[in-house]
Formats: sequence, C-alpha cells, structure tokens
Amino acid sequence: MSPYVSVIMSAYNEPEEYLRKSIESVLNQTHTDFEFIIILDNPDNKKAKEVLKEYENNDNRIILLENEKNIGLAPSLNRGVKVARGKYIARMDADDIALPKRLEKQFKYMENNKDIDLLFSWV
Repeated sequence: MSPYVSVIMSAYNEPEEYLRKSIESVLNQTHTDFEFIIILDNPDNKKAKEVLKEYENNDNRIILLENEKNIGLAPSLNRGVKVARGKYIARMDADDIALPKRLEKQFKYMENNKDIDLLFSWV
C-alpha cells in the first residue's frame, strides 16, 4: 500500500547539524504514514552522503536518491516527485525544522477540503 504523503527534500551543502535536525523533525512526525524522499544534489559532499546513508539504513521510510552531478534545487525536487507514491507531496528544506504535527495537520486539512489543491504557510 502506498503512503498517503511523500515528503521530498533536496540536500546540497547544509551543515551536518542542520541536516540531522531537519531529517529528525520529519521522522518524528505524529502522522507516520509517509515516505521520505531525499535527493543528494552534491555528490562530492561525502559527509552529507554519510549522514543520509545512516538515516536510510535506520528508517525504511527513507528513499535516498543521489544525483550524478549538481543539477539544482528544482530539477532535484522534480526527480523526487517522479518517484513519489503518495497522494500528497510535502516539501521540506534540508535546513528547516518541521513541527511534530505538521504532516498531521496538513493531511487532515487536505482530506477535509477537497477543493484545495495547494497548501502552504509563511511560517
């Protein structure tokens, strides 16, 4: 069965601390029915690759994609969208932190408001 939400994040040169906090904020969501697609857009960033592999090995919701070369944020995210299986796509930056109920609240809102196609905030 496919997950309801596909979280898509591209990583490039974020500090390890930011990257870890960002990933953990997604993995610790109250809504757990999601896949987490992370695209490494800097194949030369060995530390980021090591961190991402660590998380991939410890959580089966993570799908790690590695670009052969830097292609930029939008093409990387589009690559993630192409493999996404979720009913909904949630965008995440590799240096941001999602509050624990983010996916739960957004999923419920989308399910209860079928006329909505796009949901975002400025927070």
